[in-house]
Amino acid sequence: MFNLRTLVTLEALITFATCQDMGILNYQNQNYEAAEKYYNSILSTDSDNPEAHFGKGSSLFMQDDLKNAEIKFNESLASSETLLKSKAFYNLGNISYKNKKLNDALQFYKKALELNPDDDEARYNYEFIKYQKDPEEKKDEEKKDEEKKDEEKKDEEKKDDEKKDDEKKDEEKKDDEKKDDEKKDEEKKDEEKKDDEKKDEEKDENSQSQQKPLDEKKSQDLKKAESILDALKNDEKVMQKQQLQRFKTKKLLKDW
Repeated sequence: MFNLRTLVTLEALITFATCQDMGILNYQNQNYEAAEKYYNSILSTDSDNPEAHFGKGSSLFMQDDLKNAEIKFNESLASSETLLKSKAFYNLGNISYKNKKLNDALQFYKKALELNPDDDEARYNYEFIKYQKDPEEKKDEEKKDEEKKDEEKKDEEKKDDEKKDDEKKDEEKKDDEKKDDEKKDEEKKDEEKKDDEKKDEEKDENSQSQQKPLDEKKSQDLKKAESILDALKNDEKVMQKQQLQRFKTKKLLKDW
């Protein structure tokens, strides 16, 4: 089982600032608070001292104050000393790793190696994270692929549901249109039937209208015939009466 090498070294400070021996001594004796106080005393009179910022950052790191340690290591990058800057990048890589920022950690270790290609610790950590990161990236890719497949499946299901809904709506629309057509046909037939009935009624009325004058004429002719017949009967009665009168007259004359 491999582990990241996170030991922060202060030996780099010995070369640059022998006046900071007390800070390094306290650090090596794991008296990190005392080391921090020592570097604070230096920074109180020399606030731009890169070595003091680095020393304080290392002391804070060992006390798990990663946030402030990161600030101090960044401030130490103002140094013109390549080796000190390389160690600062190395420690920033360690902080990024602890904060689970693997990409940032890789970049910091890479910068440390660019400044100091002989830094075996930085190289080891770089390769360690790269090896660790590849399987993680693979898992992330697999997870993304699964999520993508799930999304595609959901999209397909959604499209199928939408298609079914559209088909159902089309069927309902066709049924409604069919019912409307049937209703219109029925209404049309009813209208045609009414028209036919109306025409028949008009025809009957016309027929009756034509028949009425004929009936009236027949009635008049009948009355006229009856009048003539009555007249003839009256004439016949008159004639019979006249004949009877003549007969009586003749009889009377004969008796005399």
